[in-house]
Amino acid sequence: MANDPLLVTVPKENVNDESVRLAAWRAADRSAVRQGDVLAELETSKAIIEVTAPASGHVRHAAGEGASVLVGGPLCYITLGADDPLPLPVAHPDGPGEDALAGGGVRLSKGAKELILREGVDAAVFAGKGLVSARDVREHLHRVRGIGDASHLKGLTIRRVELPARKLAEVRGLSQGQNAGLASMVSLACPLAAAKKALGRLPELAATPSALIVSEAGRLLRKFPILNAYFDAGLACTYDEVHVGFVIDARRGLRVPVVRDVDKKDLKAVAREMQDLMLAYEEDSLTAENLSNGTFTVTDLSGEGVMSFQPLINQRQAAILGVAAPRPQTDAFDLILTFDHRLTEGRTAAMFLRDLRDRVTASSS
Repeated sequence: MANDPLLVTVPKENVNDESVRLAAWRAADRSAVRQGDVLAELETSKAIIEVTAPASGHVRHAAGEGASVLVGGPLCYITLGADDPLPLPVAHPDGPGEDALAGGGVRLSKGAKELILREGVDAAVFAGKGLVSARDVREHLHRVRGIGDASHLKGLTIRRVELPARKLAEVRGLSQGQNAGLASMVSLACPLAAAKKALGRLPELAATPSALIVSEAGRLLRKFPILNAYFDAGLACTYDEVHVGFVIDARRGLRVPVVRDVDKKDLKAVAREMQDLMLAYEEDSLTAENLSNGTFTVTDLSGEGVMSFQPLINQRQAAILGVAAPRPQTDAFDLILTFDHRLTEGRTAAMFLRDLRDRVTASSS
């Protein structure tokens, strides 16, 4: 390593979030590290990832534990000496809780910096103010966006509770899938008796019945590539691969593990892979790779007794398939497809569901 400090940034690989939470430092500020040593643990919306030292030297923290850090933004520096000068002002998390935003000359409290990163505020608006507090940031947001305005709730007691970092990242990801899109929804009834008969064909399906839907939908996406895609600046960007994510939301929060190349695997292989991913979820051992690069998503709420719902499209995807519970006094359950109307239309979505229903019922024969 040359004499210049080496900047270590938050990695972009396998991270779909705009920012991550610095869960823990594994190397103390100014401590000596070797190349390959683990420097920090970062919490994304999907998993905990480790950042390793790209070179040997001394680590210099640029953010404190618990802080939100932008993906691609500064995490720390590696210097030859423990007290070598740094090119920009850097926060010292073990100090009095103040920070200097790199390159901006604006001094921020820890709470102010977290709010600025979370809300996407340009710190330059606080230039010349001195130490900026979280209250200053909230007042600015109220002025320009109306955030925090509760004047219509006079006489009510309001308690504001910080949401977990994983929930905030989930909100950001789903919001990106909705804000610029034109979400539409269609549904189609699927015979319950035929589906049950199909599920009885393989022992593996007893533990993961939704594997039948995941498998058949993945194969069908080759016929409907526009649903295995996303919209970007007037272009339909279709994926060559079919990687289907399936939603799990139990004791460890919402996760979307991904079964890769679903269209190239048989039903038994898909079911077994889903079982392995579900076990990893229970053991809290899902990796960023397990949770990244999904091209289509399936969410099954039939086990919760939900008979109708509108799934939300994930970012960089064109559609999401929902599976509902059977309605009372009927022999059918609904397959629900939410799709981006910028890419396709209701007729195509209905054709996809019809073909999927036929594939599921044909599996019973």
